[in-house]
Amino acid sequence: MKQGSPSATRGALLELLREQAGRRRPVDVLAQYLEDGFVAPGLIDQRLANTLDRLALESAPDFEAVLLSPVAPLGAGSVVAPTSQDRTLSTIRSTEVVSDPTNVLALESAKRLAVAADSAVRLATVHQTVRAQPLAAGDVARSRHFRLFALSEAGRGLPEDEFEVRAVARQLAVFDQLLDACADTLPVEFARRRAVVRVDERGAALRGRLLGRLAGTLPHLELVTEQLDSAYYDGLRVGFGAHTRSGDYVEVADLGRFDWVAKLAGDRRMRFVASGLGIQLVPLLF
Repeated sequence: MKQGSPSATRGALLELLREQAGRRRPVDVLAQYLEDGFVAPGLIDQRLANTLDRLALESAPDFEAVLLSPVAPLGAGSVVAPTSQDRTLSTIRSTEVVSDPTNVLALESAKRLAVAADSAVRLATVHQTVRAQPLAAGDVARSRHFRLFALSEAGRGLPEDEFEVRAVARQLAVFDQLLDACADTLPVEFARRRAVVRVDERGAALRGRLLGRLAGTLPHLELVTEQLDSAYYDGLRVGFGAHTRSGDYVEVADLGRFDWVAKLAGDRRMRFVASGLGIQLVPLLF
């Protein structure tokens, strides 16, 4: 057994947890249930959540819907993406509770591209996501676990950023269609929808191409540009949202280009564009 590997300490940790659980009384379990946000029920009714799941997946017919495991390989977040392991609930079995399904979609995409490198992999999922990160005081729309609708596209890059331009336009169209479907089904309203295109100093040409495509495919969107100041993304980030009845703009979806699949595949030609939309924000804020 390799020194320092997770399996080397798993037995001792399991014994420790058995001892801790054995000392607990029913009142202790109930106390944690009442106080711990990780184990509290979600913020929206399950029937409503199921309706939103259906509307989301029906809005993405060009994407294969995959049902992810509640857990992913240990490091799926912090190794694949530049984020802290502290935001993830890690287990003692070399796994972690999924804190971002797009990381797992990158793993699935890399697996499929290893078999068919010239294919284009388009995946969608709706996942109950858990994150161990601070919550803003008074924020009634966010919780430790929440429903996230995620899309991803992976494949070889194309000349003049065409892979990224197509992927962003396609995923924004899905989210826009989802808002239409929600407005037709639920008592919600999404006024003055907006896409915020953020690129770094390398992305002037990409920004121009993307703005031109979005003006043609989604002409009703207000297009805004900003400077990208986050190393989490590979030079491109796009926000998508709408104004509430009170006039506040809320960004409900986040899209980006990432180098995750290129790293996993060991091939710099591979591109990966992924996005996520917080479904519970729809009924809670709109």
